[in-house]
Order: sequence, then structure tokens, then C-alpha cells
Amino acid sequence: MLCSLATKAGAMAWRRGAQSGRGTGSEGGSDKTFEMVKVSVAVLGLVAAVAGSTAVAVHHLDETEIKRIHDKAATEIKRIHDKATADVARVEGERKSEVARVEGERRLSEERLRAEVERCKYDLRLTQTQDFKPYQAAILENQIKRGGADGPQD
Repeated sequence: MLCSLATKAGAMAWRRGAQSGRGTGSEGGSDKTFEMVKVSVAVLGLVAAVAGSTAVAVHHLDETEIKRIHDKAATEIKRIHDKATADVARVEGERKSEVARVEGERRLSEERLRAEVERCKYDLRLTQTQDFKPYQAAILENQIKRGGADGPQD
């Protein structure tokens, strides 16, 4: 591309020399053409160098920016993952404590039912013996003392 531009610049300078009437046209403006080509090539070289260094700088900035964004995204993903892990652990702990609470209530309920069954069995055995009346009187007395739902029965 530089050669093409230099050739075009030389041809333009040659035309100017030929049109201005200097020389026969074959050597018209050859020194000036050479100087213009040199200057054009030097300017084009400088432009190419600046463009190249700008491209390198932009590429480096792009890579730096991409790396920064990638690192930021990785940090955010790790934060969200850690938060999700903590939430899962918290929910799992709550679930375990709820299961333990329900199991405890179930065991207490079973124990109360067993105690109620044993009391009913005991009451049934007492009804078959002569000790039933004193036992029944004691139960009635406790109900009266506590202000039971039945109230005093006279």
C-alpha cells in the first residue's frame, strides 16, 4: 500500500512539473518528486507507526477491560454461589430442626396416649375389684378441687 501511495504521489508531482512548463516533461520535477515521495513515505510511516501503536494500546486496553470484566463476573458468580450455599445450609438446618420438633411432639403424643391407655386399663381393672369406689371418690374429689368442667356432683 505504501508503494502504491508513493507511486501516485510521484505521478502527481511529475504532472505538476510537466504542466508548469519546467523541463521537457521527462525530467520535470524529478528532484521535487523524489522529495515529495520521501516526505510522503515518511509521513505515511509515521501515520502507520502511530496507528500501529494506537492499535496495540487499544488492543491492550481491550484485553485489560475484558480481563477486568471477566474477573468481576467471576467474583459475582462466586459471591452468588457462596450465598446460595449458605441459604441451602440455613434451610437444611431449619428443616432438620422442624423435623426434630415434630418428632418430639409425636413422641410426647405417643407417651400421653400410652399413659392414657394404661390409666384406662387400670380403671378397668379397678372396676372389677372392690377398691373401685374409693378410687372413684378420690377422682371426683380432685375434680371438685380443681373446679372441673363437671363441677361438684351432689
